[in-house]
Amino acid sequence: MTKNTHQQNGATVDQKVIDHYIGRLEEACYLALNKLAPELSDHLEQGLTTDQFFVLRILSQRERCTVSELANEHRVNPAAITAMMDRLSKNELIIRERDEKDRRTVNIRLSDKGCQVFNLSESKRKQWFKQYFSKLEPEEMKLLVIITEKLARIILNQEGDYTHESIEIFSS
Repeated sequence: MTKNTHQQNGATVDQKVIDHYIGRLEEACYLALNKLAPELSDHLEQGLTTDQFFVLRILSQRERCTVSELANEHRVNPAAITAMMDRLSKNELIIRERDEKDRRTVNIRLSDKGCQVFNLSESKRKQWFKQYFSKLEPEEMKLLVIITEKLARIILNQEGDYTHESIEIFSS
C-alpha cells in the first residue's frame, strides 16, 4: 500500500478521494453550522444556552439524576455541571433534592417551570428543523441520521468516550 492510499474495511481508498470528501464535508458543516447555531439559540426560551437545553433534555428523559450522572452523560466535568445547576436553580428550572436513602446524594429534577421551558424550546426547535428536513426525502433523512450517528460513535470511540450510555443515544 502506497502513502497515497488508505486501507478501510478491506478496501483501499485513494488519499485524494478522502481529502476531497473531507474538504466538502468541512465546507458544508461550516456553512450549515454557521447558520444553524445562532438560529437554534434563538429558539430557546428564557435565555437558555444550548448546553442548558441539552441538560434539561437529559432531565426530561431520566426524570431525576445526580450531578455526577449529568456530567457523565453530558460529557463535561462535575464542576461545570454544578455551575450550570446553580444557574438553572436560580432561574427556577430545576429542583435539587436530597436522596431519601442516602442523604449525601443530591438528585436533580426539572421543576414545573423547567418542564414548560424545555417543552416550549424543544417544540420551537423541532418546528425550525422541520423547515429544512421537510426538503429531504425520507431515505435522505434516514441516511443523514445514520451517518451522523456513525460518525459520532467513531469520534466518541476514538476519544475513549463511547460508553453504554452513548449506545442508548443512538438506538432510538
